[in-house]
Amino acid sequence: MNAQNGSTNPSPGSSAPRLRRGWIIATIGVLVVLSGAGTLVYAGEGLWHQGHGGSMNAERLAGHIKHGVKFVLSEVDATADQKAQVTTILQAAATDVHALADQHHAASKQLHDILSAATIDRARLEAVRRGELRLADEASKRILQGIADAAEVLTPQQRAALAEHMEQHGHWRHNQD
Repeated sequence: MNAQNGSTNPSPGSSAPRLRRGWIIATIGVLVVLSGAGTLVYAGEGLWHQGHGGSMNAERLAGHIKHGVKFVLSEVDATADQKAQVTTILQAAATDVHALADQHHAASKQLHDILSAATIDRARLEAVRRGELRLADEASKRILQGIADAAEVLTPQQRAALAEHMEQHGHWRHNQD
C-alpha cells in the first residue's frame, strides 16, 4: 500500500517496485508449490499425486507441508511462530483443495461411462468439462487465498528475501521483456 495516497498502486514511473511486488507474490506461490499445497494435480485415473508420483493422503500432505515450510522459511529467518502460522494456513488450503478429489473422481467415472457408451453424449461430455473447469477454478481460488494469507504472515523484507532466494536457486524463472 502506498503510504502517501492509501492506494496499492506504486507511484508513476516506479516499475521496479511494482515488478518486485509481482515477483514476491509469485514467489509465495512457489512456496506453496514447494510445501505441497500446489503440487496436488489431477493425474492418471483421477488420483491426486504429489510431484514424485505417490498418492497423497491427508496425513502425508500435512507432513510434507510442515517440512517444506520449515525448510523454505528457514532461508528467510522466519520465526517459529511465523513457520507455524504459514504451516497451518497452507495445510488448511491443501486440505480444502484435496477435498475436491472426490468430485474429480466422480467426473472421471462419468467420462469413462460416456466414452464407453454405444453413442457419445456430447452434451454430457460438455457438462463434465464445465464441472472440471469449475473444480479447477475453485482449487485455484483456494490456493491463491492460502498464498495471500501466508504472504501476510511474513514481513515485506522476508518476502523479498524469499523471492531473491528462489530466483538465485532457479525455483522461479521469468523473462524480462
